[in-house]
Amino acid sequence: MLRNLKTLGLTVVAAMALGSVATSTASAAPQFHFESEHTIITGTQTEAVALAFDTGQLKCGVVNFAGTSQVLTTTTITLNPTFDNCKLIHGAEETAATVTLNGCSFLFHLGANTEHLTGTMGIECPDFPIEIHAPECTITVPQQGNLGTVTFTNEGAETTRSVVLDLGLGGLDYVEHGAGCASETETTNNGTLTGKITITGENTMGAHRGIWVA
Repeated sequence: MLRNLKTLGLTVVAAMALGSVATSTASAAPQFHFESEHTIITGTQTEAVALAFDTGQLKCGVVNFAGTSQVLTTTTITLNPTFDNCKLIHGAEETAATVTLNGCSFLFHLGANTEHLTGTMGIECPDFPIEIHAPECTITVPQQGNLGTVTFTNEGAETTRSVVLDLGLGGLDYVEHGAGCASETETTNNGTLTGKITITGENTMGAHRGIWVA
């Protein structure tokens, strides 16, 4: 009887230890870390950001992102993009294009993989989709989620820490409208979003504050 009780006790202790390890592992899922609770996030394209559709590829001379974090850690950040000086490129042809965001934001979600810091992106729109206007063709990009893959890489040290977002997104839904489009009025899900964005942080006084993923 005593031996059985000792065996049972050891089994319970072992089970508790395993539970503790499991809990510790689960809590170690990657997160965005901010050096201060109120961080102003700025993002710029460090490798040309491009959106590809049946009608052509959208590239812009200026692509910026802005957001704010009110927490020290999170698995999701929301960035508001701006696209200026844009062209829609199809083969050797280039036409001027404009992007109307209609309040849409990009949401970047970290995955649970601790070995490879990857995740997904979503597009969130309050009312209307993103509109890309070119001569005789308008492309609309609606709200959608779970677009992958985004790879996150840390750069810098201390207050100058930043994160590079390497975009390799496929399966983007969109609709082309107009006689100048390749797939007029068809809902298509073969769009891509590629390029690299570097995000940095500042406090309300304009001083650098580190952002990193771990």
